Amino acid sequence: MEVLIASQAGFCFGVTRALELALAAREPPIYTLGPLVHNPLVINQLKERGIHPVSSVEEIREGSLLIRTHGVPPAIIEEAREKNLRVIDATCPLVKKIHGIVRNLREEGYRVAVIGHSRHPEVQGILGYSGEGSIVIEKEEEAAALPFQKKLGIVVQTTELTENFHKIAIRLLERAEECRIFNTICFATQERQRAALELAMIVDLMIIVGGKNSSNTRKLLEISQETGTTTYLVESAEELERGWFSGKKKIGLTGGASTPDEAIHRVKRMVESFGNTGL
Repeated sequence: MEVLIASQAGFCFGVTRALELALAAREPPIYTLGPLVHNPLVINQLKERGIHPVSSVEEIREGSLLIRTHGVPPAIIEEAREKNLRVIDATCPLVKKIHGIVRNLREEGYRVAVIGHSRHPEVQGILGYSGEGSIVIEKEEEAAALPFQKKLGIVVQTTELTENFHKIAIRLLERAEECRIFNTICFATQERQRAALELAMIVDLMIIVGGKNSSNTRKLLEISQETGTTTYLVESAEELERGWFSGKKKIGLTGGASTPDEAIHRVKRMVESFGNTGL
């Protein structure tokens, strides 16, 4: 049995940077609003280093607040500073760029439309900079139903599927007299999606390694499933089932942007052990 890893898989630049900032912080306690990355294995390792996720700034009495890669609305940072908390900003530079874009669009009189998932923390952070009247569009039907706008500015969640972005953006173009569109999908995300698609088309089975609550990981799952290739999502090698690989000759592996390389390679070693012992 042959096991292939996608050419682009695992930690992205933003996640690597956030983890480096977290581990470099020498003044515990350190807190993050929600998990620093959507990966249980990494979160447990961070807890051992005194870095803990919380649900709100209200839960923090002292110490440091580390802003995740997704970013937060400016009101959250203001709240933390009012409590005299040290703020460590690990917002992904690409997300920060979106904050700047929507701020400028707002100042120039555009209504901002964010293509993405309304409850995703990255999108919530963007809305904090884009002003009142901003909207989130998740589906083509929502775009088609939007009242006609005089000036519309469009950005997209960094982990959105490129195909979905294109479909919705075309619909929004029809709903505005003047429209500015910014393709803010992360290049690393696009590369991971492309590599997953290419691999899924040449293997008998795909394994996606990553947190089940990770947006970019679940999109890799969707992309692979759409090729018709049997695909499973696991958070660790322990979730693999021997029966999945019966009769399979070529296995593909990839991991989301918050998946450590070691987690991917542990899955690879486990799959290879199934092949070595016979199925």
